[in-house]
Amino acid sequence: MAVFVDPALSGPELRSSIYDGNLVVLTRLPAVSALAAHYRARLEELFAPHDPEFAHEQFSPAEIAALLGPWKPRFIHDPLSERLVREIVEQAGCDPKLTHYDVPKPRTSFPSDHLTTGIAFAFPWHRDSWYAAPAQQINWWMPVYPVRPDNTMGFDLTKFGRAVENDSDKFDYYKLNMARGTIATQVTQEVQARPRAIDHEAPDEVIVLPAPGSILLFAGAHLHRSIPNTSGRSRFSIDFRTIDVADLRDGRGAPLADVYCTGTAVRDFHNVADGSSFDEEMVVSIFGQPPAGAMLTFDPDAAGAVPASSGS
Repeated sequence: MAVFVDPALSGPELRSSIYDGNLVVLTRLPAVSALAAHYRARLEELFAPHDPEFAHEQFSPAEIAALLGPWKPRFIHDPLSERLVREIVEQAGCDPKLTHYDVPKPRTSFPSDHLTTGIAFAFPWHRDSWYAAPAQQINWWMPVYPVRPDNTMGFDLTKFGRAVENDSDKFDYYKLNMARGTIATQVTQEVQARPRAIDHEAPDEVIVLPAPGSILLFAGAHLHRSIPNTSGRSRFSIDFRTIDVADLRDGRGAPLADVYCTGTAVRDFHNVADGSSFDEEMVVSIFGQPPAGAMLTFDPDAAGAVPASSGS
């Protein structure tokens, strides 16, 4: 496995390389720079007159959670945010008619003595596949301010496709959709299940530091974590995910060695070209019939979402 920077690969070749465990950094996509600038501008408005990277010095964890609760869904569903994600996917060489994406999620990582739960959860070692992501999911991650080894992400490439002990059996995606309504209120402790590796230590943690304006692509099946933020700076990033419909239909994807969760997140994805969902008959044929009454996608009204987190 390797880290590739701006590889000369077609869309199918790019996906195949990522399914094999390689990490890819793309540095030349104009829409990435535009989305980063959009995020920075909204952050500066939110925390004005304070520097967003040092907002934790001005606001308590509860105050930060109260600010971010209503702000994050506004950013997520801003038409400009979603349009720029679609442009990123197309500029990377993905076929918009075959590619489905989920909404762009603004992430916040505050210093480890500040807000690290709920809306700013610091993820321990995990795979997205433990959160009901399919083998075909590709993660796209981009910082909006410079990142450092002490406030970014780490990967354990030695465990790609190899089982590690974990508690993903406790995770049900449809139950998560119910719990998401209260994420912004979780200031001191977590309420919903958060799958994680048990007592895991990486022998050689790999850290990639893409510059603002660049974006990192990796398989959702990779074992990765949020490195505890000891930098003294708040880290702000955006991530979203894509799935190729042909790969999903034909079963091409990254290896899944240790996934024990329930449900599937594929219904959250929409086609880049026309906004359509995956065909439900195909979803059921691959992932099985969901339980009666399950919340298949997040519904803030049905979940009893409080105003501070509606739609997040």
